[in-house]
Amino acid sequence: MIEIDRESITPMYVQLASALRERIRRGEIPVGRRIPSQNELEQETGGLVSRRTIKSAIELLQAEGTVQGVQGKGVFVIAMPADPSEDNEADG
Repeated sequence: MIEIDRESITPMYVQLASALRERIRRGEIPVGRRIPSQNELEQETGGLVSRRTIKSAIELLQAEGTVQGVQGKGVFVIAMPADPSEDNEADG
């Protein structure tokens, strides 16, 4: 189950992308594996998010180079997401 806080100031698509990113980091969805489909993600969030929100989360992960869509096959992990602690070190 993916926890989404509807009351948070963080947009729901960003929360969903973060949850997927964390699954990839932990190895639950390894590089080369397909991420859950939109239907599966809708179920995992308890129906709290729309398909548009799910699409936005996937687009965010695609923009950062973590996943890539393959026509007719799904969306696959192509790289490990950057470690957020590394981002902080680069800023300092």
